[in-house]
Amino acid sequence: MITKLVERFRSRVLLAAQPTGTAAQAYLSPTPGVMGQTYRAIVTKGNAADLTLTLRFADNATGTNAVDYPVNVPIYINGVRQTDGKAATVSGATGSSVVDFCIDPATIPQGKFVGLSYAASNAATLLAAELVEDVAYRPAAS
Repeated sequence: MITKLVERFRSRVLLAAQPTGTAAQAYLSPTPGVMGQTYRAIVTKGNAADLTLTLRFADNATGTNAVDYPVNVPIYINGVRQTDGKAATVSGATGSSVVDFCIDPATIPQGKFVGLSYAASNAATLLAAELVEDVAYRPAAS
């Protein structure tokens, strides 16, 4: 029986806290056999410039041959469901937001790394991102 949060979910840092004045991207190799994955961004706005986050996949952790994710996924901003898609925009001049991209691991192209990218926004806006994996399901070895 799973009794502790850390036994059910594994989290890894995708992007360390950073200003968004310069475009960036980061990718992680998904863990095989997990039940679900959430790419979570925590945004603290310090300027009115929009910040658009895009879910993407690439050949490796450095983002080689990166392209938008192949299917639309459920997106939540501050716990409110948005239209399914591959990108989410955080607006407003101030405040903090949590943006979640929830993916079904079955939709990850074989051998690819998944992550987030963003275009330059404003150095006064900060972003950190993590991958949260539901590891409760572990298939038997075949």
